[in-house]
Amino acid sequence: MNIDALTHIHPDPASFGAQYDLSPEYLIKNIRESPVDKAIVTAIEGENQYCTPTSFVIDTCERYPEELIGFASVNPITNPNAVADLENYVTQYGMRGLKLHPRHQHLAADDARIFPVVEKAAELGIPVAICGSQWKHAPLRDQLPQNIDVLAKQVPDVNIIICHGGGFHFMDAFVVAIANENVYLETSISMKYFENTPFEDQYMFTLKKIGAHRIIHGSDHPEDPVSVCYDRSVAILERHGFSADEQAQILGGTIRSLIDS
Repeated sequence: MNIDALTHIHPDPASFGAQYDLSPEYLIKNIRESPVDKAIVTAIEGENQYCTPTSFVIDTCERYPEELIGFASVNPITNPNAVADLENYVTQYGMRGLKLHPRHQHLAADDARIFPVVEKAAELGIPVAICGSQWKHAPLRDQLPQNIDVLAKQVPDVNIIICHGGGFHFMDAFVVAIANENVYLETSISMKYFENTPFEDQYMFTLKKIGAHRIIHGSDHPEDPVSVCYDRSVAILERHGFSADEQAQILGGTIRSLIDS
């Protein structure tokens, strides 16, 4: 089964800008026209235009249960009920993971205030996906992959997915994954960004060293259409010598092992 492990939707389809369509219908159309069987759609609890309420993700997953898997979001920095809310999202509404976003939620992965919610995720047996890319909306220090090393060691029983493979700091994300067996790397944006640059070989070297059993494919839809990202990932993986079994693991097997356990 092929799974796209990172996609986005929003109540306002144009919230990311007119060039993107964040409607659930567009995502479902993308999935059905691609080799992907299912997609993980993530919430981001927050106040800006990039944030999506967990309630919207829940409703959409209930409408499209054959195609979508939901990851809830809470912000333990601003939400005093974050731990209870996460448990409710998982036990009552079937959410299969937690999404934290340092840039949009103004939190850092090594902030002790997030430890209780991550400990709850470990208790519930769900993975925690943390945005690992860097951009303008928050202090860069809060967005660095090295912060995840502290969290991975503080809560060793939780599986942590570094989204975008660490972004511009992909080598730092690689070091965090080397140091912590409970850390996984998701490839969206980074695989596209570094393709045909002097960094492509270095980035793919990190994936090879970590191993397919800890690498996860995602598109970051609508940043990339689901099928376009899938085809690009397959082409790059083949070019760098990943076997058919390794590709199958990256394109669905690894994330299934985390959400189906």
